[in-house]
Amino acid sequence: SSPHCSGTGNGEGTWCAAMDYADVQKSWLKRLVCPAARRLCEPRVLKRVFYPSLYSVLLRWCPGMLESVLLAIVFLLWLVWDADQLSEMQDQRTKKDLAPALKVAEFAQGSMVARLGTRITGLDGGLPIGGYTGSEASLRFADLRRKTHCLFAPKAVVWGNDWADVLESTGDPLAYNLLRCLPRLYRFCLESRAGRDVDGFVFEARGEHYGETLEAFAWTVREVLEGLSAADPAGVHCMRSKSIARRGWYFEFAREPLFITTFAPCYSVSNPRYQFGIHPESCFVLLQPEESFLRHDLPHDRPRTATNWECPVDIRDRIRVNFHRHGREYRIPETVSYPPAEFIVAPLNPLVDPPVEFWRASRPSGKQKTVDRTS
Repeated sequence: SSPHCSGTGNGEGTWCAAMDYADVQKSWLKRLVCPAARRLCEPRVLKRVFYPSLYSVLLRWCPGMLESVLLAIVFLLWLVWDADQLSEMQDQRTKKDLAPALKVAEFAQGSMVARLGTRITGLDGGLPIGGYTGSEASLRFADLRRKTHCLFAPKAVVWGNDWADVLESTGDPLAYNLLRCLPRLYRFCLESRAGRDVDGFVFEARGEHYGETLEAFAWTVREVLEGLSAADPAGVHCMRSKSIARRGWYFEFAREPLFITTFAPCYSVSNPRYQFGIHPESCFVLLQPEESFLRHDLPHDRPRTATNWECPVDIRDRIRVNFHRHGREYRIPETVSYPPAEFIVAPLNPLVDPPVEFWRASRPSGKQKTVDRTS
């Protein structure tokens, strides 16, 4: 009998198999007929049917040769005009399809290179199949995503940068790699705004000195976000704002609001930003567009006291409970109106220590070493 049938009798199984076959045929016909019907209903297709038919009818009613020639000339002129209109429509469609790549290429070869004053290799304005989910940062960060307690993380679609080793004697490796990833981040924002299935962009800073201490990590995050902000194609430069420490501020790039989460090896096993010992030579800055949260229908934020710890009612509650159950509870304000910047770099003890004002961080001297070793 058919595997889709719950009955055991041969007759019932045969009937179910016949129904399955009929359903397959209907599905095939629907896929074939519906697009064809939509195409036939397009105004241009209707006009191409109507005008030649009208020409045939009028040609039969022409009283003489002169009228027939004039009618043929008019019809030929219409054919030329219609072909020109079709060509223009195809050009517009092609420009629309190529618009994101053209914007990224212009951004890469124009303002960024001009600002640097030199040629940078590895500027990618195109888009490979699947985006940049296969980048080095995305693949390395995936090892961390599989261990974190965020329920969205394992299935998230994350792009990232490809770190290039540069001798410090020839320039700043962090600044160089920021410049290399700018076109890719810009393309990511364009894809997000167009409703594509992208959830995050991760920037990997590779080098133990970038995240071995909280002081060093705060400075690294400041450098990364200020570097991205300074190259914002929209010219907003949100990191230059004097209201970073206030409510209402948020990080944005190319007019895309981005939620920032950071991870570093300086955090202990009890910290929600703990890196699980994965890639201890690197730290990660994750930028998540608000469009992703809307697409996944994440419930609205609410105070800590509104969390149902005993019986989670939605995905937000379950995420909070999951971190708490694993001993990595994070700070949840008792208000939904708070400065987002205070949550970008977590303190070593997020439930006790004051917020880390990373935007005021200075380059570490290298003599201090503040690493959380508590468990």
